[in-house]
Amino acid sequence: MAEPRITVVIAAYRPGEGFDRVIRSLDAQTLPQDEFETVVVDDGSPDDTYERLSALAATRPNMRVERIENSGWPSRPRNLATQLARGEWVLYMDHDDSLYPDALRRMAEYAAETRADILSPKESKNSDAWWCMPALEDGNVPNALVDGGIDRLLPMVPHKLYRREFLNQHGIRFPEGRRQLWEDIYVNVEAWRHAERVAVLADTPAYLWWSSSSNNSKTYGPRRAEFWDRLDELFAFIDETLDGERRAEARKAALLHQYKGRVLTRLSRNLRGSSAAESELAMARALAIQRRYIPEEWDDGLGKQPRARAILLRAERPDLLADLWSADANTAAKVTARSAHWESGVLHLELDARWTDKAGKRVALRRTGGRVVRDLPPRLLAALPEDVTDFSDTLAEYRVDLGVRDRFAHVTWQAPTIGAARWEQFEDGRVAPKLTAHAVIDPSAAALGAPLAASVHDLVAQVHWASASRGCAVAYDGPAQPAVVGEMPAVVYKAISGTLSLDLAGRLRNPIADGGPGTGHVQGTLHGGLSLPLPRIAVSAEAEVPAAMRLVPDEGAAGEEHVLPGVLHTTASQGARLETAAAEPVPNGTYELTFAVGDGAYLGRRSVRVHGETLTILRHAPSAPAPVSAVWKGRARRLQKRAQRALRSVYRRVVR
Repeated sequence: MAEPRITVVIAAYRPGEGFDRVIRSLDAQTLPQDEFETVVVDDGSPDDTYERLSALAATRPNMRVERIENSGWPSRPRNLATQLARGEWVLYMDHDDSLYPDALRRMAEYAAETRADILSPKESKNSDAWWCMPALEDGNVPNALVDGGIDRLLPMVPHKLYRREFLNQHGIRFPEGRRQLWEDIYVNVEAWRHAERVAVLADTPAYLWWSSSSNNSKTYGPRRAEFWDRLDELFAFIDETLDGERRAEARKAALLHQYKGRVLTRLSRNLRGSSAAESELAMARALAIQRRYIPEEWDDGLGKQPRARAILLRAERPDLLADLWSADANTAAKVTARSAHWESGVLHLELDARWTDKAGKRVALRRTGGRVVRDLPPRLLAALPEDVTDFSDTLAEYRVDLGVRDRFAHVTWQAPTIGAARWEQFEDGRVAPKLTAHAVIDPSAAALGAPLAASVHDLVAQVHWASASRGCAVAYDGPAQPAVVGEMPAVVYKAISGTLSLDLAGRLRNPIADGGPGTGHVQGTLHGGLSLPLPRIAVSAEAEVPAAMRLVPDEGAAGEEHVLPGVLHTTASQGARLETAAAEPVPNGTYELTFAVGDGAYLGRRSVRVHGETLTILRHAPSAPAPVSAVWKGRARRLQKRAQRALRSVYRRVVR
């Protein structure tokens, strides 16, 4: 095998079935198998992991498996695999994650194009719709060293592409030890220090992190000295590694990121419920980090919510920090789509975004002397400066980001959104912010210029206000809106959960089922081909999309199902219509009529009567999925019939 373009490095320790995801995704790569290699180092798993990995490697010429004595952390296996790597670039994978099919090919292509020392790809997370999105909001970045800064590497996970010679030249390795928290941050910070080019690849889904409860870092917490020992070491490493005037901006950004997340947020969250001794330990250690690494003037740029926590930490008030956390943690966001409509192949949404508590009640602020002040307990208000609790000028910071999330692939793409906020006043004189926004989604170009995947997508949002962010699904209570965008079937609809979804594959909804004919006769003859006008379907251009009708005899009736293949025709001037080909004679009777578009499912149940060559739609059943109870009743009836047929078959064999 010639020198590969990429070496995929995997540290494995009892991965179980999770490794099946890894190997399936590697086998499915569009980059030819002889252009990448996989090096797996088993960290002394006590089960049959090594044997299973070796069996996989025996059938894959580009896979190598090694085994070491258990080191207790992924660092040592990764470092050994890096020494064994032969690829131009190294990609670190966890032992239960997966790559999207075009990941390696596109990463290698863009890394070569940008001559990157580090390439940070588009990463998704199965449990977090907005994971990695802030670093990707400006699209592809050829060199973040001159455009965007070190925050472009966030989140600082190791699932990135590193030039192998670059790692070796600067001796960049993961810190080893049985419990070495945040080892990936060490690698990324040191890599940033030495890199000449850091690229960001945002236009291609690359890595999917499957979050699980087995993450080693979850065994740490700020109630234990070990947490603060490791955090002390991390702050010292960042401070020393990103030294000098040239790296001052990166140093400040990296320290503030850890300060806001791992000192202020985690400390505040854990104070409530901690013992007196635990609180005393955590406060002392957090205060020491704050005093050593974070000048007080840096607090001014944190934003109101983290700045309030920083002030209370400096004042050594764990009681007030716990109270403030309770107030902050009880907030949530609610985004509602008031309307959805298609125009020239683009989906237009009118959105309302509100800040609420966890029970859904609006979060209100007090008007005092012409100012808008946060409604906090008196002792908190007394301890905090007025400019931290005064929210009068925060409407400009109130915004909503909209995402389109593939329900099955877990990929999110951000959609353009424009909005304006205002204060809503209640009868008691208090006020609350409300944002009205307009968003557009073009399915043919919403994936950074590429079409959205033919899948079911859910609409998700992030609401930002006063340096705080809350995520939610987008609620919707309007009618389904069917369309054909180019040759892509599209239905925006209210899901069972009450949230807004977009089906671009005909899996759960399709345009004919949601925009189909009402009751009465259809045009044409049944056996000579049918023509069904579909005036409710929004169209953008002339297109022909494969479609079909299926007739299934009503339950209890004799006969077979009949499929009538056809085409969904769309023109901008005449709208949409379904035309089916001539069919074999269909016996008279009543049938269940459903429709399919492309390779999608048959949907949109209607009861019809066939008499001669005439088909009459008896009722226009709701196109929404049947209630769960009805679905299970139908399944139960089918199972009962199968059981009866099986028993009769057994009886006949016994009688013979």
